[in-house]
Amino acid sequence: MQLTSIGELFVSRALQLNETHSTNVTITIGKPQKFPDGQDYYCPYQIIGLGDGKIRWGGGIDEIQALLLTLEQIGIFLSNSEKYKQGTLSWIGSEDGNLGFPHNDSSGMLKHLI
Repeated sequence: MQLTSIGELFVSRALQLNETHSTNVTITIGKPQKFPDGQDYYCPYQIIGLGDGKIRWGGGIDEIQALLLTLEQIGIFLSNSEKYKQGTLSWIGSEDGNLGFPHNDSSGMLKHLI
């Protein structure tokens, strides 16, 4: 499914690129919605300022699962970015790698740092 909008804004978070100390990365998440042709749900999101800015989505059997899987997708994308690996991407100035999204640590285990 290709999306052109996240729809109704549900939540957003701003991250900083430490080399500029400004908000350079914004994650917006749309309200979970039913798939047009089924009973399951998807949760659209967009990351602006890191990557291609394309609108993506995570899906689940209900709204909560769609949201949780979307949060994990975002965390995995962010923790695999070069900016994160270089230590220049942060949330509210944290220096411990906490971006406020669940993500994989160096051993490949999923860390929930929210």
